[in-house]
Amino acid sequence: MGMEPKEFGEINRSFDLFIKELQKQPIPEDKAFELKEKLHIALNQQSKQSIKIETRREVQEKIISINLNMLTREPKFFEKSNLQHKAEKWAKRLALSSAGILFITIGFVLIVTPASPEFEIATIFYFNEYDGFTVMDIFALVLIFMGIFLFIRAFIEKEKI
Repeated sequence: MGMEPKEFGEINRSFDLFIKELQKQPIPEDKAFELKEKLHIALNQQSKQSIKIETRREVQEKIISINLNMLTREPKFFEKSNLQHKAEKWAKRLALSSAGILFITIGFVLIVTPASPEFEIATIFYFNEYDGFTVMDIFALVLIFMGIFLFIRAFIEKEKI
């Protein structure tokens, strides 16, 4: 908040009056030092507002420069030279997500469809005398979890430092 010119005039008049009063009579050195300190403290308190504004501006400028640096490190999106990089990235995402969906689907199909006793290999845990948790079910769950991992990995990339 800046001061109006009228307020500057009042401050100037008051300061001139203060100086005239000081010049009328001699002041002891310790009293002069005390007045100097009071004036210095008052001026510092008033100038801190402008210092805070400058530091805010500096912080905003630093944030802007950091963001600009991040943007310059990123490959430019609409350049022909970057087309190959984008195509590779897109193909990788498509392949990983497709493989993930395929693994998830195969895993669920293995669990849901009935299989012959020869194909189920061994039963680990019996629910009843005709049904149970088999090695094939473990294999299907592993496929499902691998599919979920691949699907998520397709869209989440580690940031290279």
